[in-house]
Amino acid sequence: MDNLNTHSEQANQPQGQQANGLPLDIPTSQVLDSHMIEQQSRNQTPQLFSLEQHRLQLGQVLQLCNEQVQVSQQQEISIQNATLSNVLTTDVLLLNVEEIASMRLELQRIREDQETSRHAWDQLLHLVVAVYETKEALIRMIATLQQERNSHVSGPGDEASSVVRTAAETTNTDRTCMVCNSGGASMMLLPCKHLCTCKPCAVHLRACPICGALKNDAIETPFI
Repeated sequence: MDNLNTHSEQANQPQGQQANGLPLDIPTSQVLDSHMIEQQSRNQTPQLFSLEQHRLQLGQVLQLCNEQVQVSQQQEISIQNATLSNVLTTDVLLLNVEEIASMRLELQRIREDQETSRHAWDQLLHLVVAVYETKEALIRMIATLQQERNSHVSGPGDEASSVVRTAAETTNTDRTCMVCNSGGASMMLLPCKHLCTCKPCAVHLRACPICGALKNDAIETPFI
């Protein structure tokens, strides 16, 4: 009888648990997911991390702009409602023509101010988006250049210095600006990668003075 009772008690115990109540079968999917997330976070490049930071900053700026626009609109709507309420609650028959005209002008001024404020916020939003897109394009361009550099450079050492040194030696050996012939050639033109102008000249330059390729951007590089 004791053996039968012992077997019965063991059969009544919940499956997947030990005698002390601890689970025997541990789900492996959570462990695999945590390892995959950790591996993905290690594989992220500094460029993608910087891009994510810019995206977060843009989201914060856009949210702040939207909140300020909403507050401004609510204030202007409150002013309009208060003005209309005063007109309705006041004995209109006692108002002369000048007072009615003044109220109309005030309402028109409020509408114009509201439109001007909305236009200014729109311009600010466009400017913020343009700055973000420019930074994003520059980050992607730098990432592309680094990938090309990693695929072509086979020896050890500082690869970035090797790329800049090669561009400088093949395009402008004396490292003098080819536009003004006085400043140092510290700007690498993109996409042709010619190191041939100084920083002030690169701002106004439209095409590379060596190959004639249209300039999309320019990156300042240290002298070698």
